[in-house]
Amino acid sequence: MEGAVAFRTTLRNRARKYPDREDPRYDDHLILPSIRPSFAIPRHSAVFTIGSCFAREVEDALLEAGVSVPTAGFSAPREEAPGRPNRILNQYNPGTMLQCIQAAGQKADARALYETANPELVLDSLLATGSRPVARARAMERRTQINTLYHEGLAQADTVVITLGLIEAWYDHEHGVYLNEVPPRPLLERAGKRFEFRRMDLGECRSLLDEMIVALTATRKRHIVLTVSPVPLQVTFSGGDAVTANAYSKAILRVVAEQVAQDHDCVDYFPSYEIVITAGLRAFGEDNVHVRPAIVSRIVAHMLSHYLED
Repeated sequence: MEGAVAFRTTLRNRARKYPDREDPRYDDHLILPSIRPSFAIPRHSAVFTIGSCFAREVEDALLEAGVSVPTAGFSAPREEAPGRPNRILNQYNPGTMLQCIQAAGQKADARALYETANPELVLDSLLATGSRPVARARAMERRTQINTLYHEGLAQADTVVITLGLIEAWYDHEHGVYLNEVPPRPLLERAGKRFEFRRMDLGECRSLLDEMIVALTATRKRHIVLTVSPVPLQVTFSGGDAVTANAYSKAILRVVAEQVAQDHDCVDYFPSYEIVITAGLRAFGEDNVHVRPAIVSRIVAHMLSHYLED
């Protein structure tokens, strides 16, 4: 941009200065950045959510606002994934998110189902199961249910909210898939080069996210809200301290999200990550990992106040 044009544009930007505590964007230890949506979400429409545990929190706020959220109705038995009934839908890295979209409506396959010491049970490393084994038939049934949810839920949804979680992932070269959880350690020990730990770089994340956008908009016009989860990675496999590894992970995802939002007209970026970190640790629960529900509600209310159409 020409220098004089950039200067004039900046003078017209009322949000150009970082807010102090007298700024209307500051609200009780949170800073709520100004937002300029490029589309609206009709109140009586459906929103499909993809991502980590923060995406599950977003679902609650959307439901309270009267928006239909297909993923919120999914449930798995508590013994398979403790916590929320639909916690098993959590996806953390861009690779597994893309695989879920690609598998929508497809026949379930057995890739990344790993045998345990009990030959009748398997672990599903594509899902957030907390390393809880199930019978192979149940694992396949569950995958079929999730593929159906993605197919039918996306068919209803004009808007998709994607919450990017982290860049650390495991890859199974034999099966050609990204994994959502670490493979069983005994298998890792004897598998040689079959499994690879990947700390995704900017290029890999960008390629995967571009594929996601193309897949979601291939057959119909659809709007996408892209955000970065404020929930930190709980364990790092990259070496060093988890705090600095998390900062690097979020930085990569934030840059990729910015690039994708700029390059795809159907994509908006929403700053949920930025909002949470302005409040520091007071935004988190006792574990310093999960964002307090009251904070999530304020964040999503901020989003809906700009996006939701009566």
